[in-house]
Amino acid sequence: MPMRQTNYVALLLLLITICGGLISGVSSLHVTSTPPLVDVPVYSMATLNPPDKTGGTNGGSTTNMNILTYATPVSVRPDRVWALMGLYKGTLSHENFSRTRTCILQLLTAKHIPLVRLLGASSGNDLNKHQECSKLAPELAWRESSSSSSSSGDPSTTCKNSEQQPQLLPDCAYYLKLTAIGDIVDGGSHDVVICKVEEMLVADDSNEATRQEYLSTAKLRELGIITEQGRVAE
Repeated sequence: MPMRQTNYVALLLLLITICGGLISGVSSLHVTSTPPLVDVPVYSMATLNPPDKTGGTNGGSTTNMNILTYATPVSVRPDRVWALMGLYKGTLSHENFSRTRTCILQLLTAKHIPLVRLLGASSGNDLNKHQECSKLAPELAWRESSSSSSSSGDPSTTCKNSEQQPQLLPDCAYYLKLTAIGDIVDGGSHDVVICKVEEMLVADDSNEATRQEYLSTAKLRELGIITEQGRVAE
């Protein structure tokens, strides 16, 4: 057999072998109820409650916070835009955001781990999370936002404008003020909304939060705080 023909035959046999392996690999797939175990940042979304809610002093309204992991940037020009994909229906956070169309997204650090179960597994309709967080971790008591003239170096006490702001957790790695720029989209159990980033705040170099890594879902799974399905473990 000529050398060139021999090479073609060898190449053909190699392709058959590779394709056979691929088909064999595909045929071994099976259905699972476990989603991909991706590692994503953990946020707490701060929203303003309506004035008729009791238990707070923030201009006649309390603040509510939750745990949110379905959030991602989608654009940087002409405006910085993020998508919130984790507005869980039937919650106070969903109700508040639907009414005010704004929130402050707080990127948590390991320091906030003691608050994850409280913020993520309980409803602000059933208890005052502000008070409960203060009892659970007094050093993480929620703080009032103030004007940008603050010199504390802590962005949880800084805000550029004088409009009413929700209270915030101290020592977060980042604070993002978001405002909805489109309709809230029905996504089933959760709703989706596109938001403009109005303001980004981060601690200065003198603040410990600057040197901390942000909290991730992988860390929460490792500690047994959330399940593989992403729910807070009981």
